[in-house]
Amino acid sequence: MEFRELLAPVGVKDGLLTCRVMELGAPDASGRRSPVATGETVTVDADTVITAVGEKVDTALYTSNGLEVDSRGQAVINPETMESSVKNVFVVGDGQKGPGTVMEAIAGAAKAANAIQNFDPSTFVEKNINSDYQKPLSKRGDLCTDCTSCTDSRCLGCATVCETCAEVCPNRANVAVAVAGMRQRQIIHVDGLCNECGNCAVFCPYDSRPYLDKFTLFWFREDFDHSENQGFLCLEGGRTLVRTDSTVEEYDVSDPACGLEDGLRRLICAVYENYSYLLG
Repeated sequence: MEFRELLAPVGVKDGLLTCRVMELGAPDASGRRSPVATGETVTVDADTVITAVGEKVDTALYTSNGLEVDSRGQAVINPETMESSVKNVFVVGDGQKGPGTVMEAIAGAAKAANAIQNFDPSTFVEKNINSDYQKPLSKRGDLCTDCTSCTDSRCLGCATVCETCAEVCPNRANVAVAVAGMRQRQIIHVDGLCNECGNCAVFCPYDSRPYLDKFTLFWFREDFDHSENQGFLCLEGGRTLVRTDSTVEEYDVSDPACGLEDGLRRLICAVYENYSYLLG
């Protein structure tokens, strides 16, 4: 085995790997010397070439969203909280310092989670996100014929509200439900109306499968038992059967102390109180 240092591969053809000859440049502020091209090339005999694709932080993504970056193009963060120069925006893992280990990513995520845990998203609206919930909804039927002159970065304002799965479902099996105390409406998937056509998955801008991933309302116990969707089934006597992850339990959702996560409890209560027509 032979190690050839300071060579940057350019291409391979007819058993020859062409490389740029590099040299170490001047030290930066941290004392690190980065490779720079000398203008020379060499060829190396090669019968097999294994390509290792390098990764780097997408600096343009950060600068276009107002995040401060350092000389290496990495987001400037508070090392104790992982918060960037933009309030309430956190950067961790490979996105923060480039390729690293899983343990480093977990450690950074833990710091960010500890800093975020007391954050109430319902009370915060970023200045460049439209706080008027109805404004982007009212634009659903508008088509922009000249995108270069359009002042909005997204025609449908997904940063404020995305209810695409509720709009594209031909069976109306995805329903946007208003829940008291929540700024955005929550999507409920109605199992009894769905034929699993997958249309909502095709149009979802977040690579989700709403017919499988959204909290599901079931009409019948048999359907509940034969599904893996997280969701709920209305039982007799004011009880509700709820599946969360792999846990299935009965709750009295009218009781705030019933033990069910409060966001899900309020979502189910909203369906019972204001969308009872969905119960089948």
